[in-house]
Amino acid sequence: MFENLTLLIVIIALFWLGAFGYYLYTSRQQNDIANDLDRLNKKLDKSERHE
Repeated sequence: MFENLTLLIVIIALFWLGAFGYYLYTSRQQNDIANDLDRLNKKLDKSERHE
């Protein structure tokens, strides 16, 4: 019985580690996209001033 319990605990721990890793990955992508948008907005503002 305890063999199954140990396996269950390992599976749950792996699931939560995977979920946390996915959260970190997506939050980093969100920051990269926000930085890209800021750079694009600055370029757009600069090009609108020169017209």
